[in-house]
Amino acid sequence: MMGFIRQVLVVARHELADSIRSRRVVVFLILYIAGAMLACNLFITVIHKLERQISSVMLLPESRTPGAVVDTVWKSKIFQDMVVSMAGDRKIAQEFFNVPVIALFYAWLAFIFTPPLVMLSASGRISEEVSTGSARFALTRTSRGSWCLGKFFGQALEALIPILLSAIGAWCVARFRLPTMDGPEAMRMMIIYSWKVWIYSLPYIGLALGISQTTRSQYLAMTLGFTAWIVLAILSAIAAYFVGDGINQVWQLVQLLIPMDHMLGLWRTSVSHSCTAALFLVALAFAYMSAGYAFLSRKDL
Repeated sequence: MMGFIRQVLVVARHELADSIRSRRVVVFLILYIAGAMLACNLFITVIHKLERQISSVMLLPESRTPGAVVDTVWKSKIFQDMVVSMAGDRKIAQEFFNVPVIALFYAWLAFIFTPPLVMLSASGRISEEVSTGSARFALTRTSRGSWCLGKFFGQALEALIPILLSAIGAWCVARFRLPTMDGPEAMRMMIIYSWKVWIYSLPYIGLALGISQTTRSQYLAMTLGFTAWIVLAILSAIAAYFVGDGINQVWQLVQLLIPMDHMLGLWRTSVSHSCTAALFLVALAFAYMSAGYAFLSRKDL
């Protein structure tokens, strides 16, 4: 058992080292950090313009404190009642009211864009090495199972670093442009959400590598990966529409198998809900990987 774990860690280390050597991790660092910083800067610019419009319509002097009007609206009873009505649950909505607006925006941005980015990064990793024959050299020193699992952990580490740094970059922009915001609380929540986004990315990494085990073509694996991501999104929408009582309860089972339907649990600040969602997402990651491994284990390399 210890030998298997050691082999997995060695493969993961080589996977991460290969991504650094090939500059792949640098590209994704730039995409994550620059994307988060530019998006947060644009969001704050929109906030400033909105505040000026509100001040103009209400014939009020323009606020000298950027973000003050939005904070006031965010904490107003009328706005909170509207959010409660949209959420359908006051307890869930109340959790969001205690989170800084900029942290919620960062979380929304990261939850939306991380899945396609990790799919792009991971989809061709196994199929590429199988097609070039380089996998044979690694498999003379380790088993197929430890090799695939090491690839998974290597890709997970490759995603973790850019996600964490993107949260820090976005916070720096917000701190510069919103000097009166609660900096420590915003930083705390953005770091927490960055870890949650990383957990949310794991089933997509598992899905990408699972698909990569079924074909020798790197580009076909990427195409199938993005197709699977779109299909899951469509299934999630269909399940949310049809789920109900009686026979429609079967859609609840479908929702358990789709990563998108566990996102709300990670959004919530409740530890119990977040941990439950995290466990399901990790289980899905290994389930997707195992499905692909069922093909690779019987394939002649």
